[in-house]
Amino acid sequence: MFTLLHISDLHRSHHDPIENASLLGALLSDQDRYLIETPTVPKPDAAIVSGDIIQGVKLGTSDHAAELARQYDVAYEFLCALAERFFDGDKSRIVIVPGNHDICWNTARAAMKQLVPEEPSYSAHAELFQASSSLRWDWNSRTIFQISDPEGYKNRLDAYWQFVERFYAGVTLKYPIDRRRGFNLFELDGGRIVVAALESVHGNDCFCRQGAIERSVLGACSLAIRDLPQQPILRLAAWHHSFQGPPHGDDYMDIAAVQEMVGNGFRLGFHGHQHQADAGAYAIHLPEELSMAISSAGSLCAGNRELPRGTNREYNMVVIDDSYTSARIHVREMTQGNHFGRCGRGVFRVDGFSELHWTLPASRAGAAPLDLRNFASATVLRAEEALASGNPAAAVALLESLGSNITGHARMLFVEAAREAGQTEKLIPILHPPTNISEFVALFGAFLSVGMLSDAETLLDSAGDSGVDGSTQDSLRLKLNLQKMMGKSK
Repeated sequence: MFTLLHISDLHRSHHDPIENASLLGALLSDQDRYLIETPTVPKPDAAIVSGDIIQGVKLGTSDHAAELARQYDVAYEFLCALAERFFDGDKSRIVIVPGNHDICWNTARAAMKQLVPEEPSYSAHAELFQASSSLRWDWNSRTIFQISDPEGYKNRLDAYWQFVERFYAGVTLKYPIDRRRGFNLFELDGGRIVVAALESVHGNDCFCRQGAIERSVLGACSLAIRDLPQQPILRLAAWHHSFQGPPHGDDYMDIAAVQEMVGNGFRLGFHGHQHQADAGAYAIHLPEELSMAISSAGSLCAGNRELPRGTNREYNMVVIDDSYTSARIHVREMTQGNHFGRCGRGVFRVDGFSELHWTLPASRAGAAPLDLRNFASATVLRAEEALASGNPAAAVALLESLGSNITGHARMLFVEAAREAGQTEKLIPILHPPTNISEFVALFGAFLSVGMLSDAETLLDSAGDSGVDGSTQDSLRLKLNLQKMMGKSK
């Protein structure tokens, strides 16, 4: 199983704030609870943060840049602490996307001019003010604005990107962050999962509330994934905006974007924005039915004035099964005393979770569905190439991603790579118990290298069971006794 922590809408309400220490403490206390629940919810392996990192700044705020920086400092400290507490400090296991609150309204407004009188005149209608248009309608002044500085308008996400680049500074990402292309890719679960972090804030500003993914971004993202040297088993997508809501709403994303994701092979999607958790499957016919499971997370930090009636602060735990064809969406709800527990609302009211299923898409060649065997074969080939090119550490990392599938030739390759990389301690969980004499000797040496002399002695006592001849046993016993004399043991 692979478990994702899904949090969203981290913006802190001025009237109902929650501090980082309280929030982190509540998340950790809840982990103590869900680890022993039935069904078990394992510790998260990675996290998705689906937008609205900060509350944002109103139009006309003096020194808005300083206030944005202050809010992002709070978010930065929280996510750094989250990485330390949940992921051993590995920030590459946290995926972040922007939301509408991350847009700097003041920067967007500075890139516009008000058309008074209209220059030229327009016959105003809704289609005129889409996210892709350069025109905006302001209900307060009943006037039309035009984006007159397109380059300056693009900078309305600069504070967000400075936060992102600061967060990932010094972190080795398989695919470096690119702030201009509308998506970023993250590799999880040793390459079995690729997450497309999508921007659904195209054209979003102080006057345009709707969510949108820029035209051609989904196509470019799909092509980028197809061109990866190792194809993932499961494609995930993360964005911010909802694609459905109340009839009076004007801040949702076009469902056509989700349809395109399904057609491009994405099978699990994550978003936030609506401040209420939900889970379901969306299907399209191309020409047969293809489906994508979609999970929305409630707001982690919104105040009571911003939450839908009857809804509390929430987050999700998503447990993906070993076949990568289903997931349990566990919703955790904050109730009394700022503590989280099982959600008892909507589709989650019975057990606190909902289960979703999907079918994996055809492979890149269109011949057969991707499966673990194909993935393992491709990984072993990549490990062989890394070892041959003088990068044994990379080979070790690749082979470790196979988990229980390190068998046969992969085990032999792992032994060689670990020795060359000076990481023989990693052989212990892989080679115990050994399946042949060569593995027996390698495991014995690994025990000696980390000072586990009692384990080495226990292994040596069972040498006959592995078919180790007497002379080899004598040689290994001599090495063990010499290390004991030198006092190198744990």
